[in-house]
Amino acid sequence: MEKTITALEDLLKKDKNNAELWFKLGYAYFQEGNLTEAIKAYKQGLEINSNDAIYWHNLGYLYYESENEQKAIECLEKAIDLNPKLAIAWTELSSVYVDSGDFDKAIDASKRAIELDSKDDIAWTNLGSAYYNKKEYARAINALNTALKLKPDLKFAKEILKLAQEKHTN
Repeated sequence: MEKTITALEDLLKKDKNNAELWFKLGYAYFQEGNLTEAIKAYKQGLEINSNDAIYWHNLGYLYYESENEQKAIECLEKAIDLNPKLAIAWTELSSVYVDSGDFDKAIDASKRAIELDSKDDIAWTNLGSAYYNKKEYARAINALNTALKLKPDLKFAKEILKLAQEKHTN
């Protein structure tokens, strides 16, 4: 990965206004685990080309991974503004909202993701988790069972499902 990064940096010395090179550099840094440099590269690319929803999503994901929830939300919302049908951005946004404890927004974002891609096991898991946290156990069980039908080995979904079932029967 180091050779790729060096090569991209060399190309950018000659063509620093090439957004695609910045995005490739950001991805290479991400692959290396360097979130700080990945974010810098994506931001540089988006200064040149700010109309690509996928790259806004990617930057939002990087912020989420670096535990900057507010910046993650801003970038993911920008991605959605640019492309309201970008299911992955809705799913990622639902993940941020679940983690930040905004379960109503998590439910809304999960439902939008599911409308766009009904086979999105992460969106179904997020929906179930949000319902669980709102003590809506029957809805949580339904959503989590759907997630597990799509992908039976989802450990987190299994754990939340078990808790929801226990709470629902009590």
